Order: sequence, then C-alpha cells, then structure tokens
Amino acid sequence: MRYHRGVRILVVHHGPLESGAHPTTGGAIRAAQHVTALRGAGHEVATLARAQDEAGGFTGPAHLRVLARRAHPDWTLCVAPEEAPALAGVAPLVVDLYAPRLLEAAFEGQQEDAARRSLLAVDAADEVLFSNPRQRHFWLGILGLAGWDLAKNPGAIVPLATTAVPPGRRPKRPLVLVGGHPWPWQDARDALARTLAHLKGRADVVSYGLPAIEGVESRGLVSRAEWLAACSWATVALDRYAPHTERELALSFRQLDYLSAGLPLLTDPWTPLAAEVRAHGAGWVDEPLEAALDAALAEDRGAGVRSLAKVYAPERAAEALLALRPAPRARDWSAVRWSKQASAAALRAEADRALREAAEAEVVRKRAEVEALFGQLRALTASVEQLAAAQADIAGFRRETVQVLGTRLAGQTEEAEGLRRELAIVRADVEKKDQELEALRGERDRLGGVLRRLGR
Repeated sequence: MRYHRGVRILVVHHGPLESGAHPTTGGAIRAAQHVTALRGAGHEVATLARAQDEAGGFTGPAHLRVLARRAHPDWTLCVAPEEAPALAGVAPLVVDLYAPRLLEAAFEGQQEDAARRSLLAVDAADEVLFSNPRQRHFWLGILGLAGWDLAKNPGAIVPLATTAVPPGRRPKRPLVLVGGHPWPWQDARDALARTLAHLKGRADVVSYGLPAIEGVESRGLVSRAEWLAACSWATVALDRYAPHTERELALSFRQLDYLSAGLPLLTDPWTPLAAEVRAHGAGWVDEPLEAALDAALAEDRGAGVRSLAKVYAPERAAEALLALRPAPRARDWSAVRWSKQASAAALRAEADRALREAAEAEVVRKRAEVEALFGQLRALTASVEQLAAAQADIAGFRRETVQVLGTRLAGQTEEAEGLRRELAIVRADVEKKDQELEALRGERDRLGGVLRRLGR
C-alpha cells in the first residue's frame, strides 16, 4: 500500500506530550518523538491521551473507541499497549512495544495482569514496533501466541531517538551524574558506594530520581528540562546498576539523554547499548568501575559520544516508522480466542455446577419438607384416632345420659299428671267455695235491706 503525503494518523498515548516543566514518562517521550517525526514527514497527526493527562482525553476503553472513530484516521499508532484492544478495527493499528512490560510486571507483583494485557495488545495489533533487536526477540514468543506468522519476520525496529539539548559548559570540578527511578531493575546503590569510596572527593556525585545515599547529592525527580540541563553540565554518566534481566533488554531513554547532551557513559556490558558504546568509543563498558572512573576524569570521549548520537538521531531512528504502510492483518487463530473459548467453557461449566448444586440443595430441601409433612401426617392421624375414641366415649355417655334423662322424664311426667289431677280438684273446690261466697253475699245484701227497713 502506498500513501501520499498528508496521511491522517492518530497517536494514542499516556502522559502529557508537552511536559518540559514537569517530570515525564518514557511513554510520553516516545509518543512525542513519533509525533515529531510523522509531522515532519508531512503527515496530519492527531493525538489522544487520557483525561487525566490532557483536556478532552478519554475516560475509558469505550470512550477511547468513540473518540478514535470520530478522528477518522488512516491508521492508528498506540504507544500505550494496554489501550490497543479498544482501538482494534477502527483503522489499521500499530502498537509500539518499546518496553518489556511483561518482564517489568513480574517484579511489581502484576505479572498475571500484564500477561493478559500483553497478549490482548498484540492480538489487536496489525503491525508492531520495537525499540531494539533484543526487545523484538523478547516479544516474538508473545506474537506467536497471538497468531502472528513468525516466518514473515514481523515487526519493525524503531529505536529511541536523541533529543535536542541546549549546550552546557562542563564543570571545572568533575561531576558524576546518575539518573533513574527506584525500580527493582535500577539498583545503583553498590555502584554509587564504590564510586564514592574510589573517588574520595575528587568529583561531585549527583543523583536524580533515586533513593538518597549518604555522600551523594540527591535531587529526586525533576522536570525533563531540568534533567536535560543537568546532563549538559556533567562530566560523565554513571549507568551501571545491579545485574537484572530488564537491563539486558531495555534501551533506556536515560541513555539517549546522555548521548543527546554529549555525555560519555560508564555502562554495563550486558545492556543493548554496550556494543555500540564500545564500538564508537562513547564511554567505558568492560573496564572495572574504578578504572573506568579514573579514565572518565582523565580522557575526553566527546567525539565518540557525538558519533554514537548520530546513530540515534531522530531522522535515522524514525526511518522504519516513516516506511510503515499498515494494513489489516490476517487472523487465522489466536491464543486469545482459545482463552476466550476456554473461559466461556469454564463459565458454562461453572453455571452447570451451580445449577447442579442448586438442584441438589432443592432436593435436600424437598426431602426435608416431605419428611416434615409425613411427621405432620402421623401426628394428625394420631389426633384423628384420639378424636375417634373420644367421639365413641361421648356417644356412649350421650346414650347413658339420654336413658337417664328419659327415665327421669317419665317419672316427672307421671308426677305432673298427678299434680294436674290435684289441681283440677282444687279448682273445683274453689269454684264451689266461690258459689257459696256468692250466696252468702246475696244473703248479706238481703239482711242489710231488712235492717234498713226496720230502722225507719
């Protein structure tokens, strides 16, 4: 695929790109270098970061996808691999695998999460970038798991680039500079202790971003502008740390900053940059630390540093990036889909197990209910038997009561009949007496009349 000038490219990143006044991150530096190179080649570049990094940024994967679609890019460059899945299918997707994040996460207790994120990132990508050949070798196995055709030599190496640094004046009193961050793979304590013990005050030793050590002037994390200025004023960079696997893989932004400022390096022989430092005479690699310090205070390696810096000049570092013509990648299979299928099967099995356990629990509950009902039935049967016996007793008592009451009623009926006869006799006698009284009243009235006549 051949592009004309003015291709629209969306760069997705973490961290503010314009961070000269504040401490910054490697991802932001890397993204800024890509943006500069692409715009310099005449492409139309839009950038998109998290809302916490810049106004109008994305708040999550779904929001990122909406904003990316709205940008209508010809292709997308993702410098934050964990955001890649949200960008899949929007446009051909290039994912920058500039750091061995999976390895770093192993020393931060986050390996499981990083493994998932790494696999999802390369599964989503149509093209990938690496910062050096060792990084590419590190990522090849993961690419293979995601279904990439390893026989086609996938990926492009886009090295980190140097940065324009305002010229500074080297100090009259030698100054040994060491920078970094308290990561597990950046342990400079032994190197600093040996440096102090050997120099015995012949030079100042200044550290940036590392834990404080007695005898070392520690300045903590500073803005990128202040850090680059410090590089331009130093004599030599102490780039030796305790042996660590990460140091064998990573080309560091800090090393490129040293080269940008014309600062020779005392570096470890196992780093990706070691062979080039040795070949260009840009510092000291194989010498014991003490001998390298003595040489650094006595020799001028400026020409070698400038020679090596040209190798990592922005225009050279961006060559592979500018040659990209991303297109959708064929996807025949991927361990991601295996994982999804396995997860789906596991979820189904879990659901079936839950249903089975629920059914078994329901059977146990129903059995308990049936047993309780049988108990209630037995109790009711006993009650019915008791009620039947009581009813029989009541019926017998009732028969006896009826018999007794019947006998009593017969006697009382006979007695009542006698009383009725006696009452009739009394009534007849009363009537007779009433007649006699009526006769007496008549006789009385007659005699009264006789007496009244005699009285006249």
